[in-house]
Amino acid sequence: MLMTRSLYLVAGRGSAKTTDIQVERFIEMMHDMPGAPVVWVSDTYTNLQKNVLRTVIDGLEMKGYKEGIHFVIGKPPPVFKKDEIPDHLPAKEKEHFWKPYNSIISYKNTMVTYTGFNVTFGSLDRPASLAGNSYVHMFGDEAKYFLEHKISNLMKAIRGYRVKYGNSPFYRGHTLTTDMPNPANVGEHDWILKMAKKMKPKMIMMILKTAFVVNEAIQEYIYAKENGSTADQIKKKRVYERWNERWISLRMLPESNTFFYIASSYVNADILTPEYFQDEFDSDMSDVKTAILSMRAGLESGQRFYANLAERHFYADGNCPVWSAKLGLLDEEDCRILKYLDKDKALDAGADFGNMMSLIIAQEDRKNKYYRGLKFMYTLSPEWIRDLADKFLKFFAPHQKKVLNLYYDRAANNYKKAGQDLATQLKNAIEYFDAEKKKRTGWRVILMSEGQGNIGINEEYNFMQELFSGKNPALPRVAIDQFHCKPIKCSLEKAKAIKNSKGQDVKDKSTEKLPLKRLPLESTNPSDSFKYLMMRRNWRVLVNGQRSQSTGTVSQRG
Repeated sequence: MLMTRSLYLVAGRGSAKTTDIQVERFIEMMHDMPGAPVVWVSDTYTNLQKNVLRTVIDGLEMKGYKEGIHFVIGKPPPVFKKDEIPDHLPAKEKEHFWKPYNSIISYKNTMVTYTGFNVTFGSLDRPASLAGNSYVHMFGDEAKYFLEHKISNLMKAIRGYRVKYGNSPFYRGHTLTTDMPNPANVGEHDWILKMAKKMKPKMIMMILKTAFVVNEAIQEYIYAKENGSTADQIKKKRVYERWNERWISLRMLPESNTFFYIASSYVNADILTPEYFQDEFDSDMSDVKTAILSMRAGLESGQRFYANLAERHFYADGNCPVWSAKLGLLDEEDCRILKYLDKDKALDAGADFGNMMSLIIAQEDRKNKYYRGLKFMYTLSPEWIRDLADKFLKFFAPHQKKVLNLYYDRAANNYKKAGQDLATQLKNAIEYFDAEKKKRTGWRVILMSEGQGNIGINEEYNFMQELFSGKNPALPRVAIDQFHCKPIKCSLEKAKAIKNSKGQDVKDKSTEKLPLKRLPLESTNPSDSFKYLMMRRNWRVLVNGQRSQSTGTVSQRG
């Protein structure tokens, strides 16, 4: 009912921010600005492909818009002759899909609707996909993951086609949504909260009151069309048009073009059901206040398990610009996208097993003097070891040096004599395409944690404090790709330290009881794979002060 130029919404988990709120504004603009170019931004291209785009399509289809009829993705729009146009769609000239007002050179990152309204999908980890274009509006979800200076630069591109679209209330606006950011988490940014100052509540109320009158006027006009005389129809139509014009005029005013709102997940209570909220509160998770109730609550740095973790431990330039330019919405990435990957050098990996299996792939970057976390992969039950291995094999198929040094929990070596230990199963799944070991993949996996002792109950806390402090020159300088290893980043940032019965600092593992689909971005599971990768024997002794023991090399063990 408001449909202001800009919407900044902070709403709880499950509040249908994309499928309802963003998509409804999208549909309104699709008809209000036919042919116009807009941009939809995400933090990562992977998130864009696997989550954002799917959610947008779901929202459109829920509202009756079908792919191939009302919109197309990643390809030029089809041309339907006038006699082929479905009855419920408008006809314009001789084609069903109206021509976009702007020139589109490549459709690989684009959605085009039947009104010519076209969306360029892009991400902050591939800035080249958004460079050099002009747009009339910007969409974006999970804005808490957007770096302020990066999104500010993109906002400068919301500037074009004023002569054509300058009279639209949506022109040069933003539609940005997120759940409540927690600034104590290293990768979350709360700049969206500043937008509250732009809103003028009195003007917003004026728009809302006018919208109620518009709704009443259009209902009376519809009733007159079905039951009234011609004169009554004309009268009611004029009343509706007059109030609709007032509604649009109010939305065009500079002092009424911004709506900022904070809402809890209860705005969608009818769909989520009371049981959903009961389960959330019963779980007693620390993020309920922020994620469900949208309260400004954060974890103090002193409460974080990885307290010395900082922005310097992440990098945002991990994509190869050449390969980024070649890939579109319908293409799948492989390891050639990784800018810092040395394809002629063996890989390291840390693995954690369970209902969520995690695998972080890393490599030493001698040129830049970093030990880099390059890529994170995972599976959720019922997916199992074969599925995780297939994801690895597919992504790293172009890698030349097909050697993987695998680090893992010593518990993964249980039942090794029977050949049923999980580490060996993953090794075999990566080395062979089949369970019978008849068809080799070309990869060789070295089990690096055989015979490794148990990691002490609070040894991880002490080790990670020293590792991330950067004060021990004998330990590697860690750098993690914040986009390709997003679950690792979230897991490290959100892990909480608690005291055990002996007063020792240990990791709070309660988040691992969350529903399965929430584990990748909200639990400590991914951080465990990082633990096994880093807490190898020769690095642990550098912190514990014990005598170093060699774990061997690829050449020694191969």
